[in-house]
This record gives sequence, C-alpha cells and structure tokens, in this order.
Amino acid sequence: MTDPTPLWRTTEHADLTVLEQAWGAHRLSQILGAALGSYNRRGNVDARTAGAVLGVTEGTIRRWVRNGVPASKMQAVIDLVRPPQGAFELEHSDLIVARQNLAIVTADPQKGADLWGHKGWLDRHDLAIVKIAGAPVMVARIARHDRSATAQRNMLQGGLKDAHGHYLPPAEILTFPNYFAATIARLEILEDVYPFRVQMPEGKLSRGGSKAWLAEAPRKPLSSYRRNPRRRTRSKAQVGVRPATD
Repeated sequence: MTDPTPLWRTTEHADLTVLEQAWGAHRLSQILGAALGSYNRRGNVDARTAGAVLGVTEGTIRRWVRNGVPASKMQAVIDLVRPPQGAFELEHSDLIVARQNLAIVTADPQKGADLWGHKGWLDRHDLAIVKIAGAPVMVARIARHDRSATAQRNMLQGGLKDAHGHYLPPAEILTFPNYFAATIARLEILEDVYPFRVQMPEGKLSRGGSKAWLAEAPRKPLSSYRRNPRRRTRSKAQVGVRPATD
C-alpha cells in the first residue's frame, strides 16, 4: 500500500462550475498571467508562454480567454493557476481554531493571557490588503500594530513602490484588537474570494504566494470583517475542502 500524495502536492478539489463563473469576462487572461508572471504589452497573459506551458497554440489560449476553457483542458489549467489542496485544507482548519481561541480570550481574558500573552498575540494587530506590483492580484497580511520598520517592509513585500523605491501604503489597512481577530478576518476574506484565488509563481513573493487573489474579486471592506465576523465556517464544498472519506 502506497502513502497518499501530500496535500501540498495534490490538485485542488475544485467546483468547476464556480471557477468557470469567476473566470468569465476575460478574467482567465489575468489569472493565467498572474500564475505565470508573464504578460504582453496590453497587460494580458502572454499567449505564447501560456501555450507553451499548457501544450497548446497561442490561438488556442486566446480562444479560451474569449470562450472559456474546454472540459478536457480544465484540469491542466487548475493545476497551473490554483493553490494546492493543502492550502485550502489548512485555511479551513485554521479558521476553526482561530474562532475557538478568540472565544477563549473573550470569555476568560486571564486564561487567554496565560496561554498567549507572552507571544504578543493579545496585542493589537493590523490587517493589510496589499496590491502586488506588476500583477493584478492582492494578498492579505497581518503584522503587530506597533511593528518595526523591518516588519513594515515584510508586510508590504512585493507591493507597489513610488519613484524613489519606497513602498506605497497598502490598498486597505485596519487595526484589530488581537492576532486572532485579524486572523479570522484574513481567513474569511480568503473564503470570500475563493473562486478568484491564484497561485503566484515561485520567487514572486517571499511568502503568501498561495494566498493571492485577483484584485477585482468582490469582497467587503475590512471594517465589515471587523464589525461583523461570521459565526460559522462556510461549507467545505464552498471553499475547496475535500469531502471526508472513510
């Protein structure tokens, strides 16, 4: 009996209908471009590069962008552009744990302080939405509110810069009462933009390459996630988590 393939090398258990709806209106071009890190002069995916990777012609890539990916090639595209199954599985479990931990902190502050106070997780944390330079994607990053200059650069890594090479402010940033509240908001955002998620090419980001999403994905403002966090995790089928097997 052979061991199962690790989830971080396993193709996503995707709902093809959900992905096809999200990839309409020429978004497939942006998703392919972001996953490959290759664009033409108009900002669309470089059809030659995409065709070479997927084993089809440039004309075929352009046809897919116009009309959608045929069923026979959908899995190959998913393998290329989507995060691995392990990313969705881990996020699903992390959200459950973060909600449990926040409930402990809220119900028994002293217990929360005993468990996590020494780590600084009960201090205020900022959640930032960072637009990645040279790609139509965003990522969500967490850092302590009273962070150092190095932590600030790490939070903005890969983001837009001004003419002097300094990072521009994030697209959106908001302070949360503690690390768990910020984590819950970030994971809820990743659930909300699930169909628009894209795996960034290796080397593009030092961290968080599997947590990027298409910038035009619809989502709520950060203030809404802080004010009204969801009380329950979405169903596994909605966020790419595989059904349990015996």
